[in-house]
Amino acid sequence: MHIELAWWDLDENDPDTAALTSILTRQVRDEWEQVPNLMVKLWLVSGDSPRWGALMIWESDKPERLKLPSNISAKMIGRQPDHRIAFDVLHETRRAR
Repeated sequence: MHIELAWWDLDENDPDTAALTSILTRQVRDEWEQVPNLMVKLWLVSGDSPRWGALMIWESDKPERLKLPSNISAKMIGRQPDHRIAFDVLHETRRAR
């Protein structure tokens, strides 16, 4: 299992988080639900500072970039994420329900 975290540090020249939130249409979510090996994608916003990003949990290898849906956040912001970090998961613990 792999985790990828990507985010932008937004400034006054970037779209605000409300505008970015508006791009999360059903169509966008449906496109990501079809991506092989993607267990979950969480879109993230920080209330303390203007940050926007996503956390993706991959069951196994991430498909090559050309097979992924378009990065509409990067298109709207006008650049790739300021930060992109990947981790391998060593152990998983789940809360009992």
